Amino acid sequence: MDIFSIFDPEFRAYGRGVRGYGRERFALAKILEEKTPCPEEGTRYVPEDPALQNLPEAETLAPSLFGGLDVQFGWCNRHNTKLNCLEYHASSEYNLGTTDFILLLAKRDDIVDSWISSERVKAFHVPAGVLVEIYATTLHYAPCQAHKNEGFRVLVCLPRGTNAGPVKTAEKSPEDMLLFAVNKWLIAHIDAPEAKNGAFIGILGENIDLAEDLE
Repeated sequence: MDIFSIFDPEFRAYGRGVRGYGRERFALAKILEEKTPCPEEGTRYVPEDPALQNLPEAETLAPSLFGGLDVQFGWCNRHNTKLNCLEYHASSEYNLGTTDFILLLAKRDDIVDSWISSERVKAFHVPAGVLVEIYATTLHYAPCQAHKNEGFRVLVCLPRGTNAGPVKTAEKSPEDMLLFAVNKWLIAHIDAPEAKNGAFIGILGENIDLAEDLE
């Protein structure tokens, strides 16, 4: 699979690299590396971590991310090479890695009647230390590692409350069946663990695996 850089023109429709806040980015990456654990296998996601949340530099950065909305600073760590799912939020998401990592991305307008082909997914390499905004119109999920034998630690910044608990709707819209948690609409591949946990199965085609593309 071709792996683009977030600095390539192909990325412009999916997100952007955030300029400025160098001191804040460095401080967050340092705490992410020193204070957040990495599982031996798979990935672990924590929506909000006090070690990051209470950092003075996080308080400085937060108002710029979502225009004054409350922000949660969490993380997603360790090993992954597969697509498994695609999700979107009613907001952007911000990521920053202590090492390079890869994002598998598609566009919300690639969804047709709650279904999407994995052929619409593109891979983008994100360098360590770069704060990247993933637009609300972009489908994404867990980061992937950039090298065969190296995991990742990735900061995940979202409006506070995102990914917390299930949401009960009136179920009057087809989109309601995709709402998996607060501010989290999810589409799973049939081979993904999330499919067994009630996620809507709507990714058609191959469950992309970057394992053979990594060095």
